[in-house]
Amino acid sequence: MFLQIIQAPAGDADALRAASYRWADKLGSTSVGWLGCTGGVTEEGVFFTAERFESEQKMWVESGRPGRRRWFSEIRAALTGDPVFTNCREVEVFAPDPTAIDKAGLVQIVQGRVRDAALMRTLMRSMEKEMFLHRQDMLGSTLAFHPDDGYTHLLYFTSEDDVADAELRETPPRIKSVMDAVYELNITMPSYHVLTSPWMHSRRETDR
Repeated sequence: MFLQIIQAPAGDADALRAASYRWADKLGSTSVGWLGCTGGVTEEGVFFTAERFESEQKMWVESGRPGRRRWFSEIRAALTGDPVFTNCREVEVFAPDPTAIDKAGLVQIVQGRVRDAALMRTLMRSMEKEMFLHRQDMLGSTLAFHPDDGYTHLLYFTSEDDVADAELRETPPRIKSVMDAVYELNITMPSYHVLTSPWMHSRRETDR
């Protein structure tokens, strides 16, 4: 899977949401290689979307088609600053059921820079089963590595209330130890953002 992340200061959040849903409902099913997206506007007023594609090549083909260009024109008109694009060729999905992420009621975005991407991936995979047993409010996560040693980690949760309840429980020692080791791999302090009303879309093959 290939992930393209777009971020920019949001102007008209309603227009951004409408453009996202219009794409998914009307054009997504006939696109070239588009698989879905996670989008929204953070509490700080930043537009964020992570667009999933089958491959980088198909993303470039789709980006030149009229429907996709119209989508981006609608997005661009609702922003107050220039969008930043990050293309991620290395993507890891952690989820008991990857299709369940579309039910997420809250998405946390963690972004940082890491000195050893392979080790970060290995550590997270090593605690995957235990983490989902411990955090039943977590539906899954997607870890995407940037070309410049950066990363974006998307964590999908059932709801804000469920997260608050789960965070009151003590973290098992082994999970805490692995999480600490992952944190220590960061070169800089990670940034944390939340989508409290995320736009969750997956390609619907029946919409033709």
